[in-house]
Amino acid sequence: MPTGSRNVAFSLGGYSFSNGAVAGASFDSIVVNEITLPIANALTAWVKTDADTAAGNLAGGHGQTSGTYDVYWTIAGVYYARYGVTNTITINACALDGGTGDAFPATADTTVTISKQTVATCSIDGDNVVIFGVFFRSSVTTATASADFQDAGNASIEQFDLTEVDTTSAGLSQCFNQVAARALLTGNVITQLKASQSSTTATGTLYVLCGQDSTP
Repeated sequence: MPTGSRNVAFSLGGYSFSNGAVAGASFDSIVVNEITLPIANALTAWVKTDADTAAGNLAGGHGQTSGTYDVYWTIAGVYYARYGVTNTITINACALDGGTGDAFPATADTTVTISKQTVATCSIDGDNVVIFGVFFRSSVTTATASADFQDAGNASIEQFDLTEVDTTSAGLSQCFNQVAARALLTGNVITQLKASQSSTTATGTLYVLCGQDSTP
């Protein structure tokens, strides 16, 4: 029977604490997804109309097409994002509308990047999950990412904001076991995920690791 573990430990001043006694989990099926996330594109001439409506320009030769995008930006070093935004592209001009997440930044913001969502098959029954983790790895330490787990009708079951796993304090924050994992993912069976990342200079990799048990 496959096994996995989620451990949290703290050590300082000669004192050490860990949750090893409750970290382990056994299960009868696993989900392992490794997904490459393409580079994002920067937008210039940013104009905000309202919280979920905005426009900007791509550089010539961008190669992008209309579709569903995630939008990323920073304000005073804090990362923000809006997900599942409809982007209508006319030559280089982008018309952005809808989605969920943070309200778009003010007109003339120079940090906005957009990334067309990558769609991948991912079969998870949240009621049976005993251990779950989603992680993002990039050579760009400031890159961020999104992973939205959805059912067959495109309804979101749970969306995760991610930072680079090896170099940021929150990089390992999106992992859960037993009751906590099931509370996040319960509902309709997850059949797909839609993901993206913010860097305009390097691709990223998304990892989804899940253990499921028919009698959790």
